[in-house]
Amino acid sequence: MKIFSLGVDQLTVNEIKLAGYTVIPHSSLPDPVHTGPDMLMFTSEAVPVSALGELRINYPQATILYLYLQKGVRGYQSVHLLCESLGIFFVPPRSTSGAIIEKLRFILAEDGEERPNVIGFFGSGPGVGCTSTARLFAKRLAAAGQKVILLGLDLYDPGYDRKTAVSLDRLRPRLTGKMLQAIDFENLVKLDGYPYLPGNYDYLAAQDYREEEIEYLLAEAGKYADVLVADCGSIPESAAWYVGMQCSALRMLVTHPRHEQRLQPLMELAGHMDLHPQDFQWIINRSTAEELLSPKNLVQRFGCELLLELPYYPGYPENPPLGKRELQQLDDKIHALLVTLGLTPELRKKGVFG
Repeated sequence: MKIFSLGVDQLTVNEIKLAGYTVIPHSSLPDPVHTGPDMLMFTSEAVPVSALGELRINYPQATILYLYLQKGVRGYQSVHLLCESLGIFFVPPRSTSGAIIEKLRFILAEDGEERPNVIGFFGSGPGVGCTSTARLFAKRLAAAGQKVILLGLDLYDPGYDRKTAVSLDRLRPRLTGKMLQAIDFENLVKLDGYPYLPGNYDYLAAQDYREEEIEYLLAEAGKYADVLVADCGSIPESAAWYVGMQCSALRMLVTHPRHEQRLQPLMELAGHMDLHPQDFQWIINRSTAEELLSPKNLVQRFGCELLLELPYYPGYPENPPLGKRELQQLDDKIHALLVTLGLTPELRKKGVFG
């Protein structure tokens, strides 16, 4: 199938071509007679939303992929709905070239390449414990014998109290120039058996990061680790949050029963990236018996899976002293994660006759 494109930047076109697709760029709308049942890939800068209805009429047989480029957490839900009603495939803003290629494979019912071994951690709000939970998992993954790198990708909070020689903002020039080398990962902060890249200390530059930079960082770090743990923070208006959502093999949502009202818009936003409730594993952090809504009822309401419940310990807001039973439960989950990622064999389960 040919892909006729309009308004798509040359770098993205090149990446799609490298993935094995035939892309024919145009400077104006192609003749419907020439396109036939092939694919049309347009951006919102080339074709405004108001023209989508007429576009569908003029190209009745074509498969249409619409790349909506206007950034922002809100404002494109109605555009997505319009595309669905017109039979047009929708790609949300801040999608990387890799995500667009995954969408093409989905549309054409092709098997895609395996995703990298990235476990993404996302919080339902600042202070919910996303960073501390990511560190806990990184520590137990390292204790299980895996080579782990923890990347601080929260652009609004470095996640580390002390200023370090290596951090996300200090690596920024090397991300922009795509010049990362092995020594950049060897010099990371050493924590509990794994190297750690603190996040962004330059708060004023949080909005300047580009999706391509974060995608490049994940790809390069993946060469030096069995498992990448990515602390993507709790702010959806972040290039790293979007890329983490797109590139993670497993997505951990760290939340709290009191964040019920925050979770609904987050799940709606994930839906626009073709992610569904079953694509998330929930970790209920700092849970207490006094909560009006139990963790089990919370996850059932959204149709998600409860991976782990971490109780609240007064006086230990960051690193709770997990007991032996809780550590065993956590390590059981760690083993399941490693089996899912293909990094360890599945344990033989004892049945009735075992």
